[in-house]
Amino acid sequence: MEKFTREYKDYTGCRTVWTYDLKKNPHGPLNVEKFYPKDYNSEMEVDETNENLPKTKRKYLNPENGKLVAYTRAKVLGLID
Repeated sequence: MEKFTREYKDYTGCRTVWTYDLKKNPHGPLNVEKFYPKDYNSEMEVDETNENLPKTKRKYLNPENGKLVAYTRAKVLGLID
């Protein structure tokens, strides 16, 4: 069993798929994909994790694709001032 995948689901309904190939990388996964349900609202989750972080370390939600972006990318997209 050199190639295999593992699938995880969390309480929010998100699904994470980890893909392994032990010939290419014996120490960890080659690819990790996270899938969100259509009605997923990560703003609450982001607010909880961002509370105690400085502004430049926070993650921001991109409303166009629903993914989290870093401070610099959020600034470029005009999500923050």
